Amino acid sequence: MAEQDESSMIGYDPLAWMHEAEDVDLPLQSESDPPSLPNESTNDDDEQQVDYVTETSVESVPLADMDDLSDAADNQPVGAATQCQIVLESVQNIQTVAKLHQQLQCMLDECDKIDIDASAVTQIDTASLQLLLVLKLTAIKSHKEVSIDFPSEKFMEAANLLGLSEMLSVDQAASGFF
Repeated sequence: MAEQDESSMIGYDPLAWMHEAEDVDLPLQSESDPPSLPNESTNDDDEQQVDYVTETSVESVPLADMDDLSDAADNQPVGAATQCQIVLESVQNIQTVAKLHQQLQCMLDECDKIDIDASAVTQIDTASLQLLLVLKLTAIKSHKEVSIDFPSEKFMEAANLLGLSEMLSVDQAASGFF
């Protein structure tokens, strides 16, 4: 008879760490403190850019000027929802996930609704799909909305393969259409 293996992965939830974060009390940031971003060494010539689409205009904002963007958001009328859009690159892999994470974090801090255009995606890996899932779950907790519009066939295939299509709301072919 086989012995019970205590290191068995049967019944292991790989996403359990997301639920553990709910139990931990995080220090609250005051409204005057700017959101903290990971430290990166950049040259003045190679300043990293974050592209935002807010309603009808496209803005390219250096990460160093995010304080100005938050001040502009504070001057909006009460109840005015900001909407941002990001277009995913054709190849989404672990090499690009850090840059995408930074862009999505800034958008989540500044916008009430984020539209993600996934129509150009020809290849996407698990790290990128996990990032998008965590973004959606974080947005729900913050009472914000994230939608993945026009997912490509490869995007939906990868999400189905990992069992994330329903959680990412891309389980329907008409996702993004209205």
